[in-house]
Amino acid sequence: MTSADRYDVVVAGGGPAGSATGAFLALAGRRVLVVEREPFPRFHVGESLLPATLPILDRLGVHKAIAERGFQVKYGATFHDQESGLEHTFYFLRDKPWPSYAYQVPRAEFDALLLEHAKKLGVDVRQPATVQAVAFDADGVTVTAESHGQRTPVRARFLVDATGRAGLLSQTVGERERIPNLGKVAIFAHWQGAWRAPAPDEGNIRIYVFEHGWFWWIPLAADRTSVGCVMHARTVHDWGGMRDALYAEMIRRCQRVAEGLAGARQVTAVHSEANFSYRNRPVVGDRFLVVGDAIAFVDPIFSGGVHIALQSGELAARSIDRALADGRFDARRFADYERRVWGGLHPFFRFIHKYYEPAFLELFLQPRTAFGMLDAVLSVLSGGAFLRMSWRTRASLAILFSIARVNVWVRRRAGQPVASRLEW
Repeated sequence: MTSADRYDVVVAGGGPAGSATGAFLALAGRRVLVVEREPFPRFHVGESLLPATLPILDRLGVHKAIAERGFQVKYGATFHDQESGLEHTFYFLRDKPWPSYAYQVPRAEFDALLLEHAKKLGVDVRQPATVQAVAFDADGVTVTAESHGQRTPVRARFLVDATGRAGLLSQTVGERERIPNLGKVAIFAHWQGAWRAPAPDEGNIRIYVFEHGWFWWIPLAADRTSVGCVMHARTVHDWGGMRDALYAEMIRRCQRVAEGLAGARQVTAVHSEANFSYRNRPVVGDRFLVVGDAIAFVDPIFSGGVHIALQSGELAARSIDRALADGRFDARRFADYERRVWGGLHPFFRFIHKYYEPAFLELFLQPRTAFGMLDAVLSVLSGGAFLRMSWRTRASLAILFSIARVNVWVRRRAGQPVASRLEW
């Protein structure tokens, strides 16, 4: 990478959002540089895909390669509440614009595959390399990247921030807004020999809610299972001991997880991620826009992370390609992209907030088919929120949330808990 290099777009970050943005732009004939600070493969959380992700992989031309890897297939998701004993398995619907299945993927392998595919499409990838400085001017943007101790500036007509939680632009020209009560800590590891459900439920993700938080249980191929606990940050602070001991204690307190791991062997170190949910601003600006986790991060209970990354990358590439064609790069040019992104994210945020309310969880785990409510819930949880939802779907969700409000009153009258579990 020399100072003489000039690109149409520089993408900071080579995770799924950056890979997708770069690949779609390359398919449109644009010259793209992706700068990724970490060498791949690298361990990462967020291993469960959504059905609506698969058509995006088709459009990228990478779905066949992913299917050939033999990743674990999932047909639904099971939710269980230890306190009430309620449990329900949601199976993805047929006759939708997406398949009735998805994959469970080790992110180290999946992310490397996506970035390698972008290279094959003609994206110039520099890795490991870190963006150290960004300078915008009337004609473009200068990005200074450091690799192996050498700093090199490159010129481009446009910049995409795909730096995930690092939030390159939110740290320099914007701000990060933490979402109240969604500040959580996750501790997780991989296991060998954990319990598996009989077919066809073997690959389904399982969410176990218990007094101190909730666990994800993600079956991967080759008899490996990702098991992670999400809890309030103050639980970790009050513990005060070693992270591994806290992880073991949370497993002990969640009966289903403890039973499922009896006789299993932990095969990775215990990892942790903190400060789970935030919004970054701005999302668009003169000659830049933001994709994936660099826009926002939502609580992972509905496995939306990779889908949001890939979908925002595709939407971004379309907007940028049009801007490159007509030479207009002011922030107003990308207002439609910003509306589409927040429109897709809003249902995830709303479901997450409601999910932690006992009155809603009680209804969620006893779903009703009346008024299309179950279909509407499954459409959102499959990743369909980024598509234009029909008025029927919107009306069905409104009915569901109205019933949940009535259930708050019913539970309060019965002396049952109504306070949101977001206070964990």
